[in-house]
Amino acid sequence: MIGLTQALFAFSISKALDLDERFTVIGALIPGLSLLLIYSGPLQYEGVLLSMTSALFFSAIVYFLTDKEKSKSTFTGYSCSLLLESLTFSHIPLFYPFQSFQGLGLFSSFDPVFNFAVISMSIVLMYLSKGDDGLVGSLKT
Repeated sequence: MIGLTQALFAFSISKALDLDERFTVIGALIPGLSLLLIYSGPLQYEGVLLSMTSALFFSAIVYFLTDKEKSKSTFTGYSCSLLLESLTFSHIPLFYPFQSFQGLGLFSSFDPVFNFAVISMSIVLMYLSKGDDGLVGSLKT
């Protein structure tokens, strides 16, 4: 999955749920660092960062360094990224080290149609959640 697509999807979710956008986008980009760490050498297995265990770990770090809301935003962004990755052919151990889930294998990570669909869905979600006049804003009241 393209990191920009993951970041945009997480950003739109943060707008809809009224979370901290910065920490949601940062949370969405952390799993993408696994490829950088694998290719540069220090990390041998990408399952370490592409799992819910890591999402909880990074959210706990953010919680202790900042506050609960930013931790919730980080976890949401991380989860959005993992959700999108689990739909692709990427073999991600979502529940590492407890159970091996290897993804649904519905799309290629770089499939332009899938990425365009996610980007379009994100834009629609941001439009619907815009202020109190949007659909999601009216559901909150």
